[in-house]
Amino acid sequence: MDSTAEFYLEPAPADLHGTEGKALRAAGPVATVALPGGVVAKAVTTRDGGALVMGDPRFSKDIRHWGAHTRGEIPADWPLLFIIEGKGLLTTDGETHRRLRLPIQRALSPRRVQALRPRIEAIADRLLADLASVPAGEETDLHNRFALPLPLEVICSLLGVPEDGTLRKELRELSAAAMNSGAGVEEVQNTVAHRFPETLMSLIEQKRARGDQDDLTMELVTAMDEGELTEAEVIGNLVVTVIGGHETTANLICHAVRGLLTYPRTLETARARLAAGEDPWPDIVEEALRWESPSRNIMFRYATEDVDVEGEVIRKGEAVLVPLSAIQRCPHAFPDPDPEIFAPDRPNASRHIAFGVGPHRCPGASLARLEAEIALHRLFETFPEPALSPEPAPRVPSLGINGYRELPVVLR
Repeated sequence: MDSTAEFYLEPAPADLHGTEGKALRAAGPVATVALPGGVVAKAVTTRDGGALVMGDPRFSKDIRHWGAHTRGEIPADWPLLFIIEGKGLLTTDGETHRRLRLPIQRALSPRRVQALRPRIEAIADRLLADLASVPAGEETDLHNRFALPLPLEVICSLLGVPEDGTLRKELRELSAAAMNSGAGVEEVQNTVAHRFPETLMSLIEQKRARGDQDDLTMELVTAMDEGELTEAEVIGNLVVTVIGGHETTANLICHAVRGLLTYPRTLETARARLAAGEDPWPDIVEEALRWESPSRNIMFRYATEDVDVEGEVIRKGEAVLVPLSAIQRCPHAFPDPDPEIFAPDRPNASRHIAFGVGPHRCPGASLARLEAEIALHRLFETFPEPALSPEPAPRVPSLGINGYRELPVVLR
């Protein structure tokens, strides 16, 4: 660990909120942190500071503004480079970002998202029907049998990935590998950095051969053919869409389920609201986004000049991350009730920044919300009294994703 760093961000901390979150907040509005591989960055630990970093043009997404990288101080085999060096939505600003974002925005417009409702409901019902075959009283993994396959099928449908399962399974494996911050250099370089783009190019070639047109993949390809996007930008956009289109939503569903079952009063209140003709699921989803953000850290922004953030100066060229696990439970931002508890009736839960702020705000936010609301509604309608396993759900070793490898439950 670098001697200047105040805290080391582990890929899989033993206590994400009780140890890491509190320690980051205690370090002040800006903390110096070390990442795996000894790479040092700044972490902004307040809600307003995080919103500033994500929304202020003085913080760029372009890696050319990262001083340590341009000076050759970041190892070429650093595993996280695969994500932050890619050409796509996550790594560009200004007009380039708007150009890359436009096809995604068209595909995820409010009208097109709402048109997906019957498809999402059908997928949820099919997955739950399969879970109904689990013997009474027997544990099952809700993450891998319901929360994950639901958004994976939805995003693969949007991308026009064949339904035979082979390619969908490979994209799921590549996505998980890309977000594994504990992976070795060889795995990242050979398995992820090479196989992911190769797999997506193979998908494009298959779709060209079939003459496919009406899906997001071919919208991006058409933009490339017309000179609006480069091949690297198309692949970068597809990588981001595959990962962001299912990983975060699966986490959101699991966190909401865990919140409702950890605090049974919240589930009782939801049932009472349903009986009164109200819809409780949007409030539950918003609180889940705050209580356990699907993303652990938003990485990276690079300061293009010295910037004052709540009395602390972030220097030009420094890399900055936004640790949502610390910010979303800050007692100053979410004072009442206790931010550590799951409370869907919280008056200011919607002030969370789980989907980001400013021009880089997640374009798939409305789809993620819709999928989570449908998933929760159908799940608790089909299995009114599920129970969590007494064993804690194991988290994935990732600096970017806040999720579980599995979520053992008993469905009753």
